Amino acid sequence: MGGKSATYALSAVSALEGATAFVPSGFAGWRSQLLEHLAGNGLANLLRVRAEVNSALSVNGGGALSTGPLADAMSAESVPSVKAGKRYDRILAEIDQDGFAFALDPLDAPFFEKRRQRNPRNLNLVDIVLLEGRVCIRKRYRNFRSGALQWGRPISLRHRVRRRVWNYLGLFLYSEAAVLLRLSDLPFVPKLRAIDLVDGAIYVDYLHGETLRQAAAGTGAAIYDQDLAGLNRLSSRELERREAALLEQAGAGRNFRREIAEMTRQINVRGVAPLDIKLGNFIRGATTGRLYWIDFEFARVQSQRQWEAGLRLQHDTLENLFDIGPSDDRESGEAAEKVA
Repeated sequence: MGGKSATYALSAVSALEGATAFVPSGFAGWRSQLLEHLAGNGLANLLRVRAEVNSALSVNGGGALSTGPLADAMSAESVPSVKAGKRYDRILAEIDQDGFAFALDPLDAPFFEKRRQRNPRNLNLVDIVLLEGRVCIRKRYRNFRSGALQWGRPISLRHRVRRRVWNYLGLFLYSEAAVLLRLSDLPFVPKLRAIDLVDGAIYVDYLHGETLRQAAAGTGAAIYDQDLAGLNRLSSRELERREAALLEQAGAGRNFRREIAEMTRQINVRGVAPLDIKLGNFIRGATTGRLYWIDFEFARVQSQRQWEAGLRLQHDTLENLFDIGPSDDRESGEAAEKVA
């Protein structure tokens, strides 16, 4: 971003008006069916979320993007370099694989940095940026880096190729943008502030707080990817259950299971089934103590095929990781006041 204006991130929305559809006009029905057969459900899913985002932006323009404040969003004036007078749009810090920030301006290092060693990101590029007076997270959708690991294990070639293809077509960007637009009225979801179609990026509020995964790491147990060398025998699901157990033992999660159950209920009502459910995707706001759900790159929306299958996968994940079953979803009304 440098010292240049970031208005391109907002004006890129207007590029939707001239964007061509993924499936060309006049594409014969049998050809479309053949393409779908070869590409699987991903093609239909892409078309539906892309249509949702295009429709919202073409009808409402910039009004489709949130403008109101969020309680735990970081104030720009709290950042030392901004307070010192550097109020132009720029990158403030880069976020590593474990969610830790590393400042670009030495003035901001004591403010943002909580760890010395940086763990390179495996997927996507995530920065803290100053955008038109707001402190935002900029998420740029990218492929797996060379040598990337997941839970300490190499990523298969098949997984890498699939990611590259669908990322090139914009599936992940449009999916998360569509979800954030659907959830824009929920106070526990960061607000979508800008979409940059050229760079394949979204901008959302940067929340001041701690993830539940970071809270679990406060026990001193090995949690972060770079510390898992001795736990490679465990599956990803077992590692995630271990994190939840450590969080509970530490007493740092509060009533996180009830809160997640209530958030899930409200999200489902709006036609979204989150699929990437893990402690690192929840932040406890430093100001209000509210729990936020911060990542929706992998989710199913009701307009897509396999919506019911997505809901089942969501429920299975919640039950396996957090022991949250259907009864918890139905009986979570007591937590509604804290979440809503």
